[in-house]
Amino acid sequence: MWFSASLAYCRKMRRIRSRLTRLLRCKPLQICFVAFPLLVVYIVSFSTQPYLEMQQTKAARYDLTDYKAFLGDTVKTARKNLIIVSHGRSGSSLTGDIFNHHPSVFYMYEPLQTAKRVQKKLMSQNQTSYNSLAEQYLTDLFRCKFDQPQILEDIEAYYRKPEHPRISHAIGSPPLCPYEMTDPRWSPTLCKPMTGESLGSACKNVYDLTVLKILMSRIPGNSIKPILTACSPLDIDCKVVFLVRDPRAVIPSALNTGFFREKGRRNAKLGTRLYSYWQCMQTEENLEFIRKLPDSLRDRIKLLRYEDLAIEPLKALAGLYEFAGLPVLESVRAWLNETTQQSRKACDRKLDGPSVTCTKDDARAAANRWRWKVHPYEIDIIEHYCQGVMRVMGYKPVDRSYDLLSNAKIPLFSHDYEAKHWFLH
Repeated sequence: MWFSASLAYCRKMRRIRSRLTRLLRCKPLQICFVAFPLLVVYIVSFSTQPYLEMQQTKAARYDLTDYKAFLGDTVKTARKNLIIVSHGRSGSSLTGDIFNHHPSVFYMYEPLQTAKRVQKKLMSQNQTSYNSLAEQYLTDLFRCKFDQPQILEDIEAYYRKPEHPRISHAIGSPPLCPYEMTDPRWSPTLCKPMTGESLGSACKNVYDLTVLKILMSRIPGNSIKPILTACSPLDIDCKVVFLVRDPRAVIPSALNTGFFREKGRRNAKLGTRLYSYWQCMQTEENLEFIRKLPDSLRDRIKLLRYEDLAIEPLKALAGLYEFAGLPVLESVRAWLNETTQQSRKACDRKLDGPSVTCTKDDARAAANRWRWKVHPYEIDIIEHYCQGVMRVMGYKPVDRSYDLLSNAKIPLFSHDYEAKHWFLH
């Protein structure tokens, strides 16, 4: 019994040993079968990694290209605008009229006057402040939006007045009026009332460039900063012309036209002193602000001295149009050449509006007229308060020299001056 059990156990153990031996003999093959697929997976994954990285790089480039294309389209479709900024009596009407005469320009003369008048009406209702209204109105203008009823009502009343019928050629021409201004049949009374849609459509679809002429005193903070803020959205493309004129010509003219009044005793000239101080300080601060801007922004701002425009108007015209991206038309050259060689007596109120908006004048004479019209005492005051801005803008002081003041052959401005080198145009 015991023997039979032992024999059975031995047989069972031999069978187990035999199977184990066969298994051990097959192990290398089994390892191969297991290792080979793993090796293949590793090789394939390693070899395809550069391809995957390349595909990911292509995808990244594709995304970047798409983004660049989007930015490109945005820049291409952004509404183009140009803003002329200056103090009053600096030649801004003539500079604006240069653009007003170009058929591709939608020109608006001092649009912030509209903001001021509308704000006065709304102020009684405590609805808005001038600063917020002015900044919003500028942004809307840059987009050719005229959907505020009060704004549209003021534009209609202001630009269709018989007193200044040709103040904006765009608003007085087809499709907003039946005839061109050169047509003998033209009259502002024939123009249909404007709607937000008709004015916005004409601005956006008929004209390539919107040009605004704005006085510094009407800009919130008397600074160019709000202009740049209003220009900041991606769908708005802006350039700025910063126009500066000799303060010895500007300030007495501003007094004569009511921009300020004299104060105190007769010879104290407190009004002239205060106005000289504030205006020249504002000009100097804005020049300094522009000087510190990055090149990408300074590239979009052009400095223009009125004296350079007055002495060489056709050269200034070419520079302004090049900056704005407009072709120089012979019709505009002929108009400017004639306008800047006429007398102020040539102004026709019916055709040109009041003297403040008429741009006909002997520009070369106008640049020097202050030298024999302004009292030397006033000139001395202005030179005292404006010496900083006069220095950087290249205006030479007379320092109470009557001989220097009266000799028209000696120019009182330098062709090369410090602020000129702060601008890229």
